[in-house]
Amino acid sequence: MTETLHTDLETAGHSKTFEDAYQAAHAARRKLYAQATAYAAHLIRKELPEAAALTIDTEEKDLHEVLDAEGKTLWHAPSAAGHGLSDAITDEVNGLLDDAIPFGNLAGAARWKTAPQGLPFRTIVLPETEVPETAEQAVHGTEGQDRAMVRASGESTAVIHATISPGPDSFTIDGVSHERETRDRIRAAIVNGGYDWPNGRVTVTVETVTGRPLDSTHDLAIACAILGAAGHYRPNALANVVFIGELGLDGRVRPVADVNEAARSAIASPWTTALIADGDLSAIDVAGIGIYGVENLHQAVLTLQTFDRANS
Repeated sequence: MTETLHTDLETAGHSKTFEDAYQAAHAARRKLYAQATAYAAHLIRKELPEAAALTIDTEEKDLHEVLDAEGKTLWHAPSAAGHGLSDAITDEVNGLLDDAIPFGNLAGAARWKTAPQGLPFRTIVLPETEVPETAEQAVHGTEGQDRAMVRASGESTAVIHATISPGPDSFTIDGVSHERETRDRIRAAIVNGGYDWPNGRVTVTVETVTGRPLDSTHDLAIACAILGAAGHYRPNALANVVFIGELGLDGRVRPVADVNEAARSAIASPWTTALIADGDLSAIDVAGIGIYGVENLHQAVLTLQTFDRANS
């Protein structure tokens, strides 16, 4: 039998102090990556003003290539060394990478995405640059351009769009009941699920069939849309997937009432796959759709990353 820790006032105080320090460390790391990205952009654009993204080798901590807004290579190491980009600028950028990368959790850096050639390479999208969606294969996960669409089913059916764009940090959701409570719940579930909250403007819009605001059964859909827009998987991972689940503040996916009704609504639409709470697996009795049970938001992300690889 596992004992429960007694939470007295002194213990609670230590717990709160630790949590505050933990969140401050996460915020500091996000700021470090954001500032490193801005500084690298400033340096490189002195000599390559059309630079829109960088590819880096995170093991060697070196700059690998510089891309323009169409995904074309402007500079590539080592073949272009000394041409187009001076050794002094390259060395300075490599120094930045050498200082920043050891702080870890690069997956949580808003602009540092897994490169098309796979890890250890990452693509860093430079700020204040419009990168068209046609360049997605070369420059993936562009803020302000990448939109993750999630189809959700429950009391009402909806299509959910999440967009992350440069600017002051903010989070808005249009089309849900109790917006403030929903925002707080989604943010807590994402952070407690092990993911950094994205930098910039996070905007979620909801298109419902009925026109009624969404309830908490769409929490999982909203969170997965945001994480998709943040680059944890490509939008095609969300194709034909329906999400049915509430989220706890700790990132757990909770069962919902009438899960079978929600699944039947998905079958009536073009959706072929459903992510539901693991606790709802024993209650589901709907055929004709692939059902995946997840215990928490992290498992949902791992499942979607599997879909992403299968669709690539």
